[in-house]
Amino acid sequence: MDKSINTERIMSEIRLEIKKKNKSTDILSFEDIPYKDTDGVLFSKNPEEAVEHLRSRSYVQPYHRINGNPITVFIKKSVRKIIDFHTEPIVSEQNRFNASVVTAVTSLRNTQKQLIKRIETLEKENALLKEKLYGEKE
Repeated sequence: MDKSINTERIMSEIRLEIKKKNKSTDILSFEDIPYKDTDGVLFSKNPEEAVEHLRSRSYVQPYHRINGNPITVFIKKSVRKIIDFHTEPIVSEQNRFNASVVTAVTSLRNTQKQLIKRIETLEKENALLKEKLYGEKE
């Protein structure tokens, strides 16, 4: 029994289906799709705002306010107490992880700022040295 897969046949079927549905065959690259989170922060455009966004969203509340009629509230609080031993460690671990991610991202951003300053300084020094050496400005 031959179990080989005919990829050419599969691809031709896919292309035929795309044509039938009048879909575009252009494939987008990741650079073509700007990433925006739910609050509209464009991470690639404003790194400072992105870091602040992460910092403000890093803590997960283990509990939320329970609303409803008294019987519903009682049942929900009882269930919360029963599963607390399971959810509390998970939420605590998630908060520790989030805090470490924010610390790492902040550190990377600070390093990036230092490198940008260093590059600017080196570019200025390079331009001055070229001017002295060749007598020309860029």
